[in-house]
Amino acid sequence: MPAAGSVAERLAWVQRYEQTGEAASVCRTFGITAPTLRKWWRRYRAAGVAGLADASRAPHRSPNRKIGPPEAARIRALHAGGLGLARIRAALRAECGLDVAVPTIRKALRLPPPPPAHTAMPAAPSLFAGSLPEDALARAIAAAITAGSFAPGERLTEEALGQRFRAGRTRVRAALRALAMTGLVRIERHRGAVVAMPSRAEVAAAYAARRSIEATIVRELARRRTPAQLAELRRHLRRQAEAVERGDRMALVRLLTEFHLLLATLAANRFLRGFVETLASLTSLAVLLYDHAAMPSCAVAEHGELIRLLERGDGEAAAVLMARHLDHNEERLDAAEGTRRASPAVP
Repeated sequence: MPAAGSVAERLAWVQRYEQTGEAASVCRTFGITAPTLRKWWRRYRAAGVAGLADASRAPHRSPNRKIGPPEAARIRALHAGGLGLARIRAALRAECGLDVAVPTIRKALRLPPPPPAHTAMPAAPSLFAGSLPEDALARAIAAAITAGSFAPGERLTEEALGQRFRAGRTRVRAALRALAMTGLVRIERHRGAVVAMPSRAEVAAAYAARRSIEATIVRELARRRTPAQLAELRRHLRRQAEAVERGDRMALVRLLTEFHLLLATLAANRFLRGFVETLASLTSLAVLLYDHAAMPSCAVAEHGELIRLLERGDGEAAAVLMARHLDHNEERLDAAEGTRRASPAVP
């Protein structure tokens, strides 16, 4: 594997690290150094998938660089979509190789200059900074849950999680409280934190919300997709197909969920991505809880068809397919639960 890696490879590195919290193990598995992992993980945290693209060779700072009306319009559109200045800069670099300094972006948005450092006040915590907490520990625990490392209903002890993720009990307790707000963890009296066991009514509500939100996402992505974004989606689709060929159902469930998060990330609306992150975590947990049937390879085929519609720029057809795709996912859960209830008890 090349030292630098492709965007898909870098995404695999950082997501494995967020799932396990074990940097040394990730470095050994992928043959990379700790500084390399740290660099790409920080870029991913700052700018999402766009931050994993190779940086432009243009000078890092070019506050006097001129930008034209098209670039200024794109900056305003990204800002209206909820992106901050750093993410706008990363998105411009990923989309068209344009490296614009933050002061230039501020100027295009007609924002006032930042206050001097000595008068700056600490940033207030965001009331809603994405559906899953921004804390890396909470994200790592959430990823481990939806990957099947912890079963629905399983107790999550602070001591065990602290050892696994190398964190103090105070941080673990705070992460579990944050995850309880997303519905992925429940705090029960006399038991503490346990992995949620979503009811079928909760799962149905989550799928209903996903159909509405993700239809909006693919419409927007079809309207402004780029060749680089389509290539990234195809690379992810190949990883899904490889999981099917290996018969690795656990990896496939994770990749299928990850694909929807990737779509939301490429659509460049952090609020919609936040909703998808919470809802997909719940439905992914439901798959692990209810559906023990064969490999859902038909979902991979539907993802491929969705990419073809995005490439054609057919947002309405992509939205219809997305709704049907999520219908199929929910129907598989219904069928799996019906089979389980109809099966005789095993002595």
